[in-house]
Amino acid sequence: MNPQRTVFGALLAAVVLALAPSAPGAVAAGDDASVTPSSTPSPLPTRAYATISADEQINVGAGERSVTVGWMFWDGGAQVPVPRNDSLVIDARDLAGIASVTVDDPRCTADRRVVTCVNETASQSRSVEFTLRADEGAAPGGSGTITYTLTADRATGATAKAKVVAGIPNLVVGRVPDTTHAAIGSRINVPLRLRNTGDLATDRRLMLRWESVGGLVFDRKFSNCAYGEGDEPGEPGSRTSVTCVFPTPADSVPPGGTVKLSSLLTATVGRRVLTAMTDYSVRLLKPREQPGGGSHQGTGPALTLVRASGAGGGFEHGAEGRFTVAADNFADLAADATTKPGRRAGEWILDINAVNHGPASAYGIDDKPVAVVDVVLPKGVVATGTAHMEEEDSPYGPCLLRAGGTTTAPFEAGHRHYVCSAPFGVAAGKSQLFELWVKPAQGYDGAKGRASVRPGPAGIPLHDPDASNDSIAFAFGSPATPTAAAPSGDTLTATSAGRTLIATGAGAVLLGAAVLVVRRRRRTR
Repeated sequence: MNPQRTVFGALLAAVVLALAPSAPGAVAAGDDASVTPSSTPSPLPTRAYATISADEQINVGAGERSVTVGWMFWDGGAQVPVPRNDSLVIDARDLAGIASVTVDDPRCTADRRVVTCVNETASQSRSVEFTLRADEGAAPGGSGTITYTLTADRATGATAKAKVVAGIPNLVVGRVPDTTHAAIGSRINVPLRLRNTGDLATDRRLMLRWESVGGLVFDRKFSNCAYGEGDEPGEPGSRTSVTCVFPTPADSVPPGGTVKLSSLLTATVGRRVLTAMTDYSVRLLKPREQPGGGSHQGTGPALTLVRASGAGGGFEHGAEGRFTVAADNFADLAADATTKPGRRAGEWILDINAVNHGPASAYGIDDKPVAVVDVVLPKGVVATGTAHMEEEDSPYGPCLLRAGGTTTAPFEAGHRHYVCSAPFGVAAGKSQLFELWVKPAQGYDGAKGRASVRPGPAGIPLHDPDASNDSIAFAFGSPATPTAAAPSGDTLTATSAGRTLIATGAGAVLLGAAVLVVRRRRRTR
């Protein structure tokens, strides 16, 4: 063994161990700590360090509350012997009059309010699930402490505590009405009410969050709110968010109480908005939890919660809600198609584009596409494959098999009827590309197929002003000769029945006098 390598490995492990916080004396987030430089590396540990993972506060109401506590060991890379005979003690004696603990786990034995759980082998789960039940007559707000103590052979010990509070605050959000016929560039108000249907006042920080897609731009005017935006602010495909944190007890909501925002949120309707969707939610933060959210902090006064009366516009059944803003705008979606010879004799490639001429961008809701392209291949022609890949950055959208009048199935070769969807929507001035590989039968007589763009399952009205470009006819020529380089496009012309495009292995056939070159468009989001 190389002695230099051995010394280097030991020093490296020591540095890693010195930098990592040890479980028993770990510095909590937000605490201050000082480090004294030392020229002598810390000795490698001879046993593993133990850590316990558990909630710091637990509220328990009239029903049962399931709680999980877990633990783990680490050695900073020193490769110490694996700990064994893990023993976790759950001491609930301080909960007398508050709550009782029961454990249904063969590893655990109970002695009144003290439960001991033992792992005899290292392969057993390093977590225990137990049940808390409020004691009869426990007054809301009363509290006690659970103490967890972990010991194991070949490891340090560890302790953790959890505050248990009788009573549960339960916040529900008020319904925010939808907005219709919003003018482009106008500013809308976003109200919100909260009601506490629980039996305990909110006793932790409260977080409100709004997440929007579709083109709303929120004003950054509250200092206790963080604002997030995507790569292209104001574009419908770019998500925007507002995350506001309210302290306790300043913004505490009493049982049965209703509060509202001290000032309304405001947002501007972007120029590309068709229908913007905003989800909003409320929840209580865990102790020391970092709420995350946007990267831009508001600069104005703090948003607060003030008492409100009445039901307002009604309330949701839980802590989440959704509203939409429909703008006086439209999206002109059109279907384009090109055919070109495939790589094998007798095969063709059909490229289809769903093109959005704007002015609004079209984006779906809950992964439901705003638009689909219905593709019917000519008689005597079937699809042999598709170019879609599962990767998110694939330039080709997915095409599904039309299995019935309104149902689809995964792509399957050998059929004529397919439905291609734009999974992320189509921005104004952009397009979504689809590709099918097809093969005409020996007796194919030049019959036409058709690609038609239609509203998708998201159910968003497009208000499309030009139905004449929603559909395009296409056909294939005589059996194609394989080519090394496919042409960039083919020719098409308008006819009284719509638009028809024909290509042959020898080149494009012009129908009529007017000629338009159709080029492949790459999908952009």
